[in-house]
Amino acid sequence: MADLAGTTGRDRDAGFVQGALLTFVPPMIVVTVVVAVPILPAIIRAFPDQPNIAQLVPLVAVLPTLALAMTSLAAGALGAKVGRRRLLILSTAVFALSAIMPIWLSSFMLILVSRAVTGLALGLMIPSAVALTGDYYSGTKLQRWLGAQAGVSAVIGVLTSATSGALGELNWRYAFLPLFAGALLLVALMVVRAPGIRPAQTGQSATLGLHHAHAGPPATPEADGKAPWLTLLSIFGLSVVGSAIIFPQGFELGALLHEKALGSSLLTGLGISLMAGSAAVAAFSLGWLRRLSAPAKTALAIAAAGVGTLLLVGATTLAPLMLGIALVGVSHGLMNPVLSTWLLERTPERLRGHAVGVYTTLTFLALFSAPLVARWAAVDLGSSSAALRLFMIADFVVAAVVALTLFRPSSPAIASAPIERS
Repeated sequence: MADLAGTTGRDRDAGFVQGALLTFVPPMIVVTVVVAVPILPAIIRAFPDQPNIAQLVPLVAVLPTLALAMTSLAAGALGAKVGRRRLLILSTAVFALSAIMPIWLSSFMLILVSRAVTGLALGLMIPSAVALTGDYYSGTKLQRWLGAQAGVSAVIGVLTSATSGALGELNWRYAFLPLFAGALLLVALMVVRAPGIRPAQTGQSATLGLHHAHAGPPATPEADGKAPWLTLLSIFGLSVVGSAIIFPQGFELGALLHEKALGSSLLTGLGISLMAGSAAVAAFSLGWLRRLSAPAKTALAIAAAGVGTLLLVGATTLAPLMLGIALVGVSHGLMNPVLSTWLLERTPERLRGHAVGVYTTLTFLALFSAPLVARWAAVDLGSSSAALRLFMIADFVVAAVVALTLFRPSSPAIASAPIERS
């Protein structure tokens, strides 16, 4: 089978099946991390002879995230060389095998190795899937599918947390069973053919290919291959700053509830579920905001986190606290699909894989480090409320700065590509 070659545009988008399949790739990082969280104490008990087991066991959960951040940068170059779709299939094969290895491995260090390999595979899978979404779709369809990826990730996070926790009660190794989803994903990727998107401005016939389709969004100022560097730097900066100031609230929720004497571990779990649920609703509802520019939606997402954090910090009863949790979840559901859509619409096709790789790396590094910073601040200030108050201030400041750019529409750093195309 051959690539769809020599196209600079297209006269239609891919179908539902291809979009639905790509939607289930990014949630694999959620499944990978979530399955390990409930069983960390059980792993400590399972390897009593392992030196420093208490200090090392958190790596079982977070090591895939670190490995993902390290390999995402390579996804663009490898995708350009072997084809994004082929890279997605090969990396998914590695993921499908390595992700389930802890079920049988008897060495703790080998479990860590398998988790690292799983993260390396995810670092190639997720940028490839996001870039392919930009290859296959444009306009409102692109927004819809990227929103679906965020929404499905949130829903799967809730379901996986409950499932892995229940399986872990039977045997800690059983908690990794949901990762057999990687094998199902691999089979689906191999069975579903690449979309046959016809060239819009060439006379070549479109063939279904194993590699990615060389197609892009509607013509933009960057269609001639000139990279909008100021816009890209703005998006990359917002991916770091935004992730750093809207996600730590969820990690501090348990300590905050304990500090306020408002709940228990069960209530913390319910709060996290509410946060994930509101994130899913927000992600699936992005179409309602389609008339807003990308900077406006970004400012709205960060402002929602600011208002939510304000309620969290000031709450003395459960009702406002839960409302604050829901608003922070809305911020989570909007942020990534908005920035991803903005990135894909403004990046020339030849640079798309590289740009998505950089974006993924920066986002996951921020997601890893921000909760640690929040915990350090809470310990140093002696209060989770005091630490979250700093994040609240940062939310409002950043939202205001982004909103102010809306009054300078001629600035290339904030330009947003047209999105009203179905």
